[in-house]
Amino acid sequence: MNFPFFTRGAQSRQQPGTTALIALWPTSAHVIESDYAKGLCRFTLDCSCGVHFDTPYIDEALEWRELHEWLAPLADQLPD
Repeated sequence: MNFPFFTRGAQSRQQPGTTALIALWPTSAHVIESDYAKGLCRFTLDCSCGVHFDTPYIDEALEWRELHEWLAPLADQLPD
């Protein structure tokens, strides 16, 4: 894979034969809403599929959000 690196302010031109990384990002029917619960001191994430996740660590919340966006559509394709 060829990942072109650009400096700030440079025009981002796609080189021939490369795929834009945004095109690789899956479109998802899962919509995740995040919030910070001050009373609990926790970051809460709720998905439109009904899954709830909460953690006191922001990096863990961000990682869970990314994993859920990528893996939930795959789980939807599994047979019941």
